[in-house]
Amino acid sequence: MYFKIHKSLLHRHSNFARLAVLEGEHTRSVPMMTIPPELGVQVQDFISLLRHLYHDIPLSPEAPFQHVAAILRVSSPNQLDLPSIHSRARSYLEGMFPSGPYVFVHGNHLEEALSLAVLYNITSIQKGLYYSLVMTTDFEPDLGASQSENPVSPSILEDEGASADLPARHVLSPADTERCRKLMAGIVEYFIPIVFTPPATPHMVCTDVFADKWMQLVIQSAIEDGSLYKPLETLEQIKQIDWGAQGLCPACVCEKKGEWTKEQEDVWGMMDEWLNLSTEE
Repeated sequence: MYFKIHKSLLHRHSNFARLAVLEGEHTRSVPMMTIPPELGVQVQDFISLLRHLYHDIPLSPEAPFQHVAAILRVSSPNQLDLPSIHSRARSYLEGMFPSGPYVFVHGNHLEEALSLAVLYNITSIQKGLYYSLVMTTDFEPDLGASQSENPVSPSILEDEGASADLPARHVLSPADTERCRKLMAGIVEYFIPIVFTPPATPHMVCTDVFADKWMQLVIQSAIEDGSLYKPLETLEQIKQIDWGAQGLCPACVCEKKGEWTKEQEDVWGMMDEWLNLSTEE
């Protein structure tokens, strides 16, 4: 596949383009730069890069995920090596996926986002992505799927007859699937006993309130809405209950809310061990 572009546009940003040998540069023919197939540059990714460079769809916090992901790949050091653009794409990807320790909105494209975060060592969002996958998806692989149903390799620039718009089905790698399993196991082992144990307080009357109300307001609610294994969400729901209206004194309400917030932070911290994550970038 061929693209006619301004030479200076790529040279200004791309280390690869500056070092590439141009065919026909010293003749009357149009100079041509060949991108080696082994770089794995995908057609649609290159088109996304051109749309950014020509200001059709520039990188921004509002840019679609697929646009940011495409530019992150094609601008990476092992492809066309556009350092400043790669850094911006990386920053925008990080902004799309918030993390804990407090409740956060689970995003879309989780599998592909995690693949990119692992590939480019974007550690700041990895833990949140693993948590979102465990909380919102059936992360286990489809054992009935054939090998041909695994992610499709999009066409690279050498494949002129292939469709640039062929969608890929993103699945977790075996290593990421195993990490999700360990995260789920760690959460269940640690958090289920917390949900099923009414807390104690310095005041017997307040302790009795928890003993009387905990089953209905916490345990039963968590079972009904499927949040037994969702520690950040469940702890936030517990904090939002009007415990004062249930008979808890103001001092105990304040104390327990602080403890539940600390529990959210503790769970988030323990996830590093359950996932065996490195925080070094």
